[in-house]
Amino acid sequence: MACKGICTRYRAIKPHKEGRYVSGQKRCSKCSIFLNWDGKYCPCCGYPLRTKPKGTNTRKRLMVLQQVKRI
Repeated sequence: MACKGICTRYRAIKPHKEGRYVSGQKRCSKCSIFLNWDGKYCPCCGYPLRTKPKGTNTRKRLMVLQQVKRI
């Protein structure tokens, strides 16, 4: 399915001093937008949302930040 523009209602603002994935934001690869959405799929196109970064170094950094946030 194509992007219908519904996802713009849930557009996430970049957090200060914290990563997007650490703060709970998710990315739709189809719409190319970060969302504040609780579901697993994009509200407008139904594409699965990314909850982790693709890059190896950023994944490692995310793991460290999540462990620090739990403590």
